[in-house]
Amino acid sequence: MAIITISRGSLSGGALLAQQLGERLGARVISREVIVEAAKKYGVSEDDLTQGLSTPPGLWDRLTRHKQRYLHAIQATLAEMVEEGNTIYHGHGGMFLLKDLSRVIKLRLIAPVEFRVRSAMAELRLNREQAARHIEEIDEKRAKWVRLLYGVEWADPNLYDMVLNLQHVSIETACELVVDMVGRKEFRRTSEMVKERKDFALATRIRAELTFHSGYPDNGVLASVRHGQLRLSGPYYDRHSREVVEFVRRIPGAAEALVDAEIETDAPLMATRAHEKTAADVMLPINAYPFIHKWITIRDAVAALATSSVKLHDGHIIRPRYVLVHDETEQLVGVVARRSLLRGLVPQIKELERMREKIEAMGAGITDFSFPYSFRWVSLFGPVAQTAATEPVESVMAAIRCSVRPDDDLSVVVGTMLQHEVDLLPVLADRRPVGVILMTDVFDTVAEHVMEGRKTSRDSGVSV
Repeated sequence: MAIITISRGSLSGGALLAQQLGERLGARVISREVIVEAAKKYGVSEDDLTQGLSTPPGLWDRLTRHKQRYLHAIQATLAEMVEEGNTIYHGHGGMFLLKDLSRVIKLRLIAPVEFRVRSAMAELRLNREQAARHIEEIDEKRAKWVRLLYGVEWADPNLYDMVLNLQHVSIETACELVVDMVGRKEFRRTSEMVKERKDFALATRIRAELTFHSGYPDNGVLASVRHGQLRLSGPYYDRHSREVVEFVRRIPGAAEALVDAEIETDAPLMATRAHEKTAADVMLPINAYPFIHKWITIRDAVAALATSSVKLHDGHIIRPRYVLVHDETEQLVGVVARRSLLRGLVPQIKELERMREKIEAMGAGITDFSFPYSFRWVSLFGPVAQTAATEPVESVMAAIRCSVRPDDDLSVVVGTMLQHEVDLLPVLADRRPVGVILMTDVFDTVAEHVMEGRKTSRDSGVSV
């Protein structure tokens, strides 16, 4: 039987439609109880989980990934509840929590404002003005939540299989339409569908357990499940495979699915190159460095840099010069430097740079195109700059030009940084960002060896 998600504005009739569908289909109807169950299982307060789903992530959430952690708990619990199908989930972003599952019926329910205002007045005992304001605030929060976490518009009809407008159809008619859709061949139960749901439930369960109960760095261990086979990867797993495998084996359903788990021996990793350090040795975990999404504003990016700090391996705390930029799939797509943000606040500079790019693309034979970066200092604080600050940070970010793997040795790291003239280098495992390497840490590591070599030469009487 199918899985159905119902997205709706507050007081739009979604709970009533879910209830009637449940009765017609003999299906389980769930909503808030998912949060309660998740809170019990993963040791996160119910209030925190509710807040994680009902309010958009603020700057601190985006820097610390708190909301992403809460979503892992809720997604794993929901995946387990819908694994057998025949389930209706209404509210709290179901179409996004289950976006990696195919053949989920995604419904969007809308209703006239007057219908919703009357419902709010009756259920919440508000006057008309209070009810209208309540609905507007809740809708805006939900729209912003989806926009910031997934980079899409909550009301976009392309996200749904069916949009039902209660201005034109009754709840009873809407129910009939959905029941008919459930019976169509696209949503009938198949063996492939059963396997996919089982894989999804196991993968989300492992991710939540790693997030809340392992103590491993974020993205340090990656788990993928396909056709019943679980594979582990990631920089922390590469160096602590025995520890990780023993932890994962204790997760229900994981031991039977685990394949190709290479348990480390007591011998040092890469014993033939034991004297060499790797990217994993000097990188900062991806969660230890500030990031933003590409659609947030330049103003928010400025705030992210202004309020964040980075703790280096030696414990020294620095103010970052860059902020990482992610897309809607959490892939690392760029970086933004302080100077880029400042340029973004001066539209005439951006326009001149676009002009230079056009001239260079035309191949007009101009080898030296320069222009003055002169502007009035006060313009950075005027209305034009304030308007420019509302532009998406994607417009000023620099694309990722190079990266390394966790097991690349430092010669590859240094060579890549020198070749591409970058001071920040992403570390990718299975095409996912797991860390960043700063030139500061690389230089300190090299300096340590250089100074040690100087001392050794002096002690042996060699002139340096």
